[in-house]
Amino acid sequence: MKNYYKPSGKFSPISLMYFLLLSVTAFPLLGLIYAYCIWYIPFVFINILFTAIFGFLIGYLINSAVIEKGKVRNVTVAFVFGLVGGFLALYFHWAVWTDLVINAGESYGNSRIGVSVSNIKIVQVFSLIIQPETLFDLINEINVYGTWGVRSNTVNGTFLLTIWIIEFLIIVGIAILSSLMKVKEPFCEKENIWFKKLKLGPFEYLEDPSKIVKELENGDSQQIMNIQLNEDPIANHSIFTLFMSNYRDSYLSIENKESKINKKGKLEFDSDIFLEYIFINEPLKESLLKKMSDSKTTDN
Repeated sequence: MKNYYKPSGKFSPISLMYFLLLSVTAFPLLGLIYAYCIWYIPFVFINILFTAIFGFLIGYLINSAVIEKGKVRNVTVAFVFGLVGGFLALYFHWAVWTDLVINAGESYGNSRIGVSVSNIKIVQVFSLIIQPETLFDLINEINVYGTWGVRSNTVNGTFLLTIWIIEFLIIVGIAILSSLMKVKEPFCEKENIWFKKLKLGPFEYLEDPSKIVKELENGDSQQIMNIQLNEDPIANHSIFTLFMSNYRDSYLSIENKESKINKKGKLEFDSDIFLEYIFINEPLKESLLKKMSDSKTTDN
């Protein structure tokens, strides 16, 4: 709809330079760390967590260094950066991990759990990186014999290949999603900068989000202008994110946060972002800012 922000589809060529810089610095380092974590931590569930963290860090770096600094406003380009970045980082990981397999030494542990001592040889790793055919031949050979097992049963063949495919999908999928965090945010084409982002609230909890959305889409801001701040820090509430530029264009995102007690007896909030990047008029923007200003004055 015309009253929602839509990325222009533009991007700066410098984003490619930032991506190349990550490709020869951060991605190899992340691949190295991830390979050692997977090699020396013999707990499947912890390794799954590291897999997700690995994917997130790839996407986070792309989002902050390439998308944000490179001023990428094209969702497809951001998607490609996430896809290629995830693949490259995983490729470096495979080179390091394969070299760890080649140089594996003494094993310690028992029939249920154990690790093999190993360290990479830098020249060997570099050789694998620049010879993908050799690397994938070795990976195929590793798949035949396996390197680890569950309850004394070696994991190899189709089962191991399935695990590797799932690992690939998790890492690349999270990398892509993390890379897309910034690209959809409002960008001022006139100033060639991202809109200033400001968190407002907490405000009252919005019981009927669909009504709020419909009203703002129709240009009716009366209900939002009358909203009050929530003074109870543990109650349900809403948070507004205001995006502003020097050209008086403003956009608003709204999320409801519902309080609950988790299994450990601690307070936490479920978040529901039900509205993102809708255009708002100047009176509504000033009204929201004034509410926050008056609140700070009262607190002082």
